[in-house]
Amino acid sequence: MLETTAGRPYALYVHGNSDTTGAIRGVETIATGLKWKRLREPLTVIGEADATAREACWELGAMIAASLMPDV
Repeated sequence: MLETTAGRPYALYVHGNSDTTGAIRGVETIATGLKWKRLREPLTVIGEADATAREACWELGAMIAASLMPDV
């Protein structure tokens, strides 16, 4: 059943107070096991999310949406 999702795209946003390494490693381990395709490097925000972080999240969402659009 899990093989039906092989090759699906994913992207990752992680927000942490001081470190995001373990969270990223955990998600990437699972995604590798599922044979998902990472669209880009994980977006990480350490500390308070400011305007720059929010803009980066918006761009990440837009990139994901565009990657899911069917080819015309």
